[in-house]
Amino acid sequence: MSEFTATGYRDRILGYAADNGHEIGTSKAMRLAVKLCKRQVRMTDLELERILTHSDPTPKQAFRNIEDAERERHAA
Repeated sequence: MSEFTATGYRDRILGYAADNGHEIGTSKAMRLAVKLCKRQVRMTDLELERILTHSDPTPKQAFRNIEDAERERHAA
């Protein structure tokens, strides 16, 4: 689970805006904070990370490597 909350992100957004001379309302900051939380949840999903972090020269090789990793994981 995420250790960052929407309220924490909202406070950071509002703090950054105040420090840099931007005007932003609390509700808009909260909407941005909720989007950041949802994005963080997607990026911390281990299955997505496993798929997105495979760096192979070709898609064909990437699929082979994923399949090989799955076979090794099930064999263990």
